[in-house]
Amino acid sequence: MIDFSGMSSVGFLEALKRGTDCVWPLEAAVWLLEGTGVWLEDLRLRQYVVGGIDGEGEVWAGFEVPRLRAAIEAGELGEHGEELIVLCFALSLYGYSPISLRYDCWGLSEDVVQLMGKALLIANGYAERD
Repeated sequence: MIDFSGMSSVGFLEALKRGTDCVWPLEAAVWLLEGTGVWLEDLRLRQYVVGGIDGEGEVWAGFEVPRLRAAIEAGELGEHGEELIVLCFALSLYGYSPISLRYDCWGLSEDVVQLMGKALLIANGYAERD
């Protein structure tokens, strides 16, 4: 098992990108986390990540969504707020963790809503990944 706790945020981001396997919704989730910037620096998140080495010898990473969702619900990653909503939205793009836009996504800044909207476009193959 790979320990991601000592990896730089740039290295961690690159591993997450490799872990998407070019699947648009997963790329969108990682793009959103990169765009908001908060979770890539937070070491608490990394304990819910698995990974390996690909055929080129590069490290890849992906979220253990059920464990991560349980940790969120248990309050292990902080209280309900914009940062946690972004993480939950990203997990919903992974396809295993549905959220309610009505109940889970209230009180967001316009900037975050715009990022989430672009993430939806990326998830459907309509937008470039700047």
